[in-house]
Amino acid sequence: MIQQRKMKRLLSRSALLLTAASFLTLPLATSAFAGKEGVFLSDSVYFTLDKVSLSVGAEDGSLRFSLGLNNHSDAIVDFNNYGVKVIDANGITYTAKLNEKVVARVKAGETGTFKFTSEIPNNLTPSDLKVDIFRWNNNTTSEIGALSVESAMVDGGQTLEQQAVINLKEIDTTLAEEVIVTAKLGKSYKVYKDGVWMVYTDLTLANESSSSVKLPEALELNFTDGKGLTYGAQFIGNVGSLLPEEPVTVKLQAAVPASIDTNKLSLVFSPKGKVKTTVLGTLNAAKTFAVGKIGDKVAYPYTESNDDLKGLVISTSWATAVQQSDGLHVQANVTLTNEGEGIITIPNLTAEFQANRGNVGVTSSDNAVRTSYLSPNESTTFRFQGVVPAALSAEVLQLVLLEKQAAAATTTQTGIGSNGNTGNTENNTNNNTNNNTNNNGKQVASLPVAVTTLAGAGAASEGTTYAAAQDYKIGESFKFTSSNAIDSNVDMSLVELGLSVNSDFGYKTVVGKYKLTNKGTSTLTLPDIQTDLTNEDGYTYTGVRQTNVAKSIAPNTSYVMSYSYMVPDSEDADKLALNLYDTSRLALGSYKAEVQPVPSTGPISVYPFTIDFDDYSISTTYSKDGGYGYRMRLDLDVQRQAQVITDANFSSLLFEVVDMEGRLLSSKTMTFTGQQKIMSGIQFLEFPNLRSEQDTSGSFINIYEVVSTPNGEAKRLIRSIKP
Repeated sequence: MIQQRKMKRLLSRSALLLTAASFLTLPLATSAFAGKEGVFLSDSVYFTLDKVSLSVGAEDGSLRFSLGLNNHSDAIVDFNNYGVKVIDANGITYTAKLNEKVVARVKAGETGTFKFTSEIPNNLTPSDLKVDIFRWNNNTTSEIGALSVESAMVDGGQTLEQQAVINLKEIDTTLAEEVIVTAKLGKSYKVYKDGVWMVYTDLTLANESSSSVKLPEALELNFTDGKGLTYGAQFIGNVGSLLPEEPVTVKLQAAVPASIDTNKLSLVFSPKGKVKTTVLGTLNAAKTFAVGKIGDKVAYPYTESNDDLKGLVISTSWATAVQQSDGLHVQANVTLTNEGEGIITIPNLTAEFQANRGNVGVTSSDNAVRTSYLSPNESTTFRFQGVVPAALSAEVLQLVLLEKQAAAATTTQTGIGSNGNTGNTENNTNNNTNNNTNNNGKQVASLPVAVTTLAGAGAASEGTTYAAAQDYKIGESFKFTSSNAIDSNVDMSLVELGLSVNSDFGYKTVVGKYKLTNKGTSTLTLPDIQTDLTNEDGYTYTGVRQTNVAKSIAPNTSYVMSYSYMVPDSEDADKLALNLYDTSRLALGSYKAEVQPVPSTGPISVYPFTIDFDDYSISTTYSKDGGYGYRMRLDLDVQRQAQVITDANFSSLLFEVVDMEGRLLSSKTMTFTGQQKIMSGIQFLEFPNLRSEQDTSGSFINIYEVVSTPNGEAKRLIRSIKP
């Protein structure tokens, strides 16, 4: 039931007799208002309604409008003789308050503009409301006419929106006049960060006055839930001055309990310390918590400060969740697409996998090298992965995408002091701003830009990279998509893909060898290629290139370089997709690849060589001091399969003596170049200085191909020899 409010006298005669400097007038011809609704005092004097804004808060509403007094007569018209009120469809009246001090006397041939605000119930629509104009007759009034709010909004292209209208003079009584600031909610996010559940929200503030203003220190913002509990909200960074008619989007944050119901959350504006007794405005935040689904495409949030992101579209294009012994392994791909007309700077993104109600948050980064920009219609994909507790399922998981952006060191609120001077207060947030300091000493905040539920993420789906990869046979030339990263005269192929078990460390290693051939007539720079392997379930393993490679390839020659991939011990590696990228992380191609088995007998490929162990023997040796060792006699047949350049960066062979319990007793390295060069014929390897307690009859020798990488040595077992 709407409670009727008693109408008050709106304008005192003395209140409008002010300086002419504060009164805006505009010479106006009658034809300028052709077709607009008016309330006429005479044929040449009439009222019009303009710039109507109907705002709906969580508990109340506000109607703001400008009333024009158009004087086309030859005499001055005094607005002191008239009053304004708002009437709804049931005849209930609401006080209209003048927002600013203006001159009431409108000269001949001019238009006086008077800005009003009326507080109304939040259940009224534009069609329910009219602005009523009446004449003062001493202590009585007489009706003149009414203007339709709905008609004025249609003419001005205005729509009903949720806004809070804050009169700063109600907080700071020292202000010379009323200052109206409107507040409108953007997107909100509930995020588990650094052990705390946080609510982040975008808040757009608009200064409706004619001069710059700062928010008063005494203005307090709180989130309230359905139980009436309040949670203090603070600005992230310095809000600064609000310029007239220039909306500014700021970010708020508040620590909340994990169990909070965001469908019953409201943002309340109040004087400091009076949230329970005095409410200046309220906004319903429930519908601002948008959680997307896998495959949804949404506009990337942009504000005045990052307007260059306009046209950027974001989508969690693929996700998978697979239970393994150490927990639930989760992966997700986030694709950014430039659907605008200009070049867009790619934001610095990280991610977090969180349970929507539990205190679980696993951070993830994609450190792939990519360009800084996206041209129109270009896309780039970020890949995130993490391991969450095994008790969780994809149905309760969310992917939170965060953007790293410069921020103030502390959370601040700024405002107008009691004497009208600018003041500043700083409030620490106990690391809730999630700030990190970069190398320049500036604070960097990771703030949410999207939340996606991972419900429905499958262990394997038709959308996996493996399913989309093209068939491929080892040795074939790759058919790349168009890219400036690969010269058209460079031919590239995968010539070897092997798997080795590292039982001591609990993982396996895949080693891939790539041959690059210069088909041109001039020396070419060796391209910098990024690679990864994706299995049938969608798990991706990043490739690491050997530590040192040649810088260029001479014409009509070939060069081999190796990449290693660390994979879990549970990986069978029987169905893999090999994905190739340029330095901008733009896809060059995806190919189905199979790990090649290592033969137990006969020649072994260590491309571009084949090695055949024609004969071998192992004997025990003793030294004068009583020590002993092993001596291995090898009769090798080493053949070069292709004329490929091998240099000091090429892989080597490692011979390891291992006892029955898998303990390493001794090792020896041989290379394909230099003094320890592997050659055809008989060669001897010495393994001296073994301890006597290590002399066991069950010892054997493992032979590995070894590739040096920035992450250490990657080994591929090629043969085991027992005495």
